Amino acid sequence: MKKIFRLVLVTGFIALLHYAGNSQITATGNKRTVALLDLTLKNAETSDAEFYSAKYILKTAGIPFIVTTDVNMAKNYGTILGSSRFDLSTFNTGEKDTLISYVNKGGVLIAASVRDPYFNSLFGISANVNSNTRYTVKFNYFLNDPSFKWLNDTMEQTISLAKTTYTAVFFTRSYDLSGALALAVYDDNTTAITKRNYGAGTTYALGFSFRNLVAVNQQNLDYSANRFYSNGFEPTSDAVMLFIKGIYQAHHQKATWLHTSPYNSKTALMITHDVDATSAYDTMHLYADYETSKGIKASYLFTTHYINDGLLSDFFNLNSIPKIQYVLNKGHVAGSHSVGHFPDFDDETVFPLGVLGNTSSNYLPYNFGTGSTTAGSVLGEVEVSKNLLDNNFGLNIKTFRAGYLCFHDKIINALDTVGYTNSTTLSAADILTNFPFQQRKNRSVSGAYTNVWEFPMTISDVFTSNPITITNYPQKVATWLDVINRNMANNAPNVLLIHPTRVYKLTAMQDLLNALPTGVCLMSLEEFADYWKARDAVSFTSKISNDTLTITVPAVQLPLDASISFVIDQGQQLTHIKAEDEFGNAITVIKSNFNTNDIILHFENYPALGISEVNKNAEPVFITVAPNPASTNCVFDFRLEKTAHIKLEILDMLGYTLATLTDKKFNEGWQQITFNSSELKTGIYFYRISVDYKPHTKKLIISR
Repeated sequence: MKKIFRLVLVTGFIALLHYAGNSQITATGNKRTVALLDLTLKNAETSDAEFYSAKYILKTAGIPFIVTTDVNMAKNYGTILGSSRFDLSTFNTGEKDTLISYVNKGGVLIAASVRDPYFNSLFGISANVNSNTRYTVKFNYFLNDPSFKWLNDTMEQTISLAKTTYTAVFFTRSYDLSGALALAVYDDNTTAITKRNYGAGTTYALGFSFRNLVAVNQQNLDYSANRFYSNGFEPTSDAVMLFIKGIYQAHHQKATWLHTSPYNSKTALMITHDVDATSAYDTMHLYADYETSKGIKASYLFTTHYINDGLLSDFFNLNSIPKIQYVLNKGHVAGSHSVGHFPDFDDETVFPLGVLGNTSSNYLPYNFGTGSTTAGSVLGEVEVSKNLLDNNFGLNIKTFRAGYLCFHDKIINALDTVGYTNSTTLSAADILTNFPFQQRKNRSVSGAYTNVWEFPMTISDVFTSNPITITNYPQKVATWLDVINRNMANNAPNVLLIHPTRVYKLTAMQDLLNALPTGVCLMSLEEFADYWKARDAVSFTSKISNDTLTITVPAVQLPLDASISFVIDQGQQLTHIKAEDEFGNAITVIKSNFNTNDIILHFENYPALGISEVNKNAEPVFITVAPNPASTNCVFDFRLEKTAHIKLEILDMLGYTLATLTDKKFNEGWQQITFNSSELKTGIYFYRISVDYKPHTKKLIISR
């Protein structure tokens, strides 16, 4: 598919106003655009973490916005979002009166941590109380407020701020009400979020900072707020974004936003494999074959362990190179999973940042299997693994995942230095967000921005309790599907990690793909990364006149990437929807119905997608594999829709072929193959049937 990227630098300010994208600055503003009021300087903040977090919310939600430090400029827009606290000294009297007048005339004002009594009447509060012993925020969902539109999951309706095991956490502010409605409360039953209709407008006061619920969580510096580590739906940060999105949608007729999933999909599923053991190198071809047969491109992250130490054998060698090449020849994408796969990689005292110039000859870390690793460095791990893969296979490795998901404080520094652009080491549940974000150096909310984006791992074959086995994997598939469906409701992405070490895990993956709901876009992590970064560069505005909605995209951004799309709330009620650049030149658009009454708008015909329907291609219909469990013989009965080449094999747990029962063409209709299983020991095996070289694997039990 076509991928187009443009780097645009915008300089210059008008009344200290700049756009968060590349849109034209207008004198009168746009009532359907949010003004992000940057209060960093007004509040003498030492970093941009508050502003970054507020901007990230708007960017991720896909809401059109501008950024300004000028209250008089912000008042020209339909909604104002303050980036941080409304303190006693944040605004002068004239600015305060301007904000009050703005709301009175119909504006929407969203503020975090209202401390200035001058605004009490505006927000409908009489006092506020600071505390560092609050642990949850519960939305009063029973009110059925329009701002709750996206908060339709119980895990979103009560979000976690911190574990109660901490005696003190970050400060939050509660409000005593004097005319406002309590949209949310803390666990101590004080008010966390207020809503006040004031004149023709509306105000919302949040009792927490954006920084503490976005930037801090992204760096995994929270107070252990996560309710799961992985394989669970943990949307705390996402719920804040979705609440702001709900406010925008409630106050703007036919609200329009930049879609958060590629094309017309409702969620993306990225399949990734950590190839970090000899058994993984031996079995991964089965996964690659199946994925290729389904038109799926997956990401294989290779551990280049060329050292024979107490943890692992030296499985990255001349024998493994053709196995990797086989996967690449199937069209899959390679990434790095470190050199050593060391469990203490995140120990800064054991792994210094190091220096560049590492090679497989001079970088020789070692672990005896107990105790600390010796002679390791962060740059050594990321530089050598990348260079080995690049040089052996003619690649440019972009993606890194650390062994054991160990997130070193300097890992992003090293990845950025060496030239990676994608990281997928953090667990989505652990950092309380399912959406990607641009990483910073030094694991700091004030660290310098890098070219590395984090794509959190969502679900995996690693379960800390009750590990996945050949008997319980259907339960794990049900867990994965639950998370995917919940993310799908928010149009949030999913990253699946499966270690390709056992055939039953392949069967679990097949069962997952066959059970996916309609609207799942299957793609490699690198493909999704390209989409998300292209999306991040897009800005737009929209306007509505009578029964016509017009989206304006700056000419410099055209043509948009084919994966980019826009969603128009209740758009099916509109007579006309069109797009143009800022000069009024028409842009050809394609409209499709989306959800119950929305419209999704895109600019090119979509290519053939890895949407979940590709997994429902006609397979042979197995009527019986009987008996199963088998003793001495079993019979395979299947039906073909047309003449096809059939290969039927018996595999062991590691994927090795023990017997080939047939390898020839069969006519359409019912077919039968008998297998003498008497020579197999009691145990669990698999049968793999390839129909015109498209494989499908299922379990076979031998019991006597």
